[in-house]
Amino acid sequence: MTEGKYYNRAMEARLGMFFEAMDWDGLAAYLGGLSHKDFRMAGDIIGERLLPQVAPPVFWGAFHALLAFHAKAFLGTMLKSARVRRQTVGFTLRDGGFLLVADFLNRQGTALDRGKFIVAMLRMFGEDVAELEHLFQCLHVEDGQGRMDYLLQGDGMACAYLLFRAMRHAEHDHELLARCCRLLMKKGDRLSFNLASLAKVYFDLPQVKGTFSLRVSPYQLGRLESSYADFKKMMSLV
Repeated sequence: MTEGKYYNRAMEARLGMFFEAMDWDGLAAYLGGLSHKDFRMAGDIIGERLLPQVAPPVFWGAFHALLAFHAKAFLGTMLKSARVRRQTVGFTLRDGGFLLVADFLNRQGTALDRGKFIVAMLRMFGEDVAELEHLFQCLHVEDGQGRMDYLLQGDGMACAYLLFRAMRHAEHDHELLARCCRLLMKKGDRLSFNLASLAKVYFDLPQVKGTFSLRVSPYQLGRLESSYADFKKMMSLV
């Protein structure tokens, strides 16, 4: 961001003071008094210059305060900053500050905002089972179909593993499992197709049509249930 039309150094200094003092009421009052143009500029400064580098308690405090102030305007900004932090200073949902945001999303957030947050975290932590388990627990997403609908939108081996576990919780509903397999195949990537291949055999779903080149014997399928490490090994055999 360069100084000029979309950047104002004095505005950044003013915003920085609110962040340094963790004065979220003052920040909301300041933002609420800006013109539409300056409000957008402030959002860019917050998202691109302030949030990526502040300490975790400040980040989560700001995340909570800005969601409460204007979730529609700031949720996307916060999620972009979270991705930058993950690549630079680090980012984890297991920081205690996340509980503030989780509580807001559970009690006051819209279903749309809650869903956007969950999907963004699935794509960010697609290889980290512990982070995703913590995400679901804090946002009260029960195992089974509730998780399946979200996990189908994620990527990565951890998402695949948790999706398989969620399918096991719904193993009595063959039509739901078949639908899940078809959606996996429609995604088109190798990991999704391999999971659909294994699930078809594991759950005995003849209604799922497709050409699969399984190199896994039926007796080996039990290893899918034992651990994440064994699940990854099994997926490599498909």
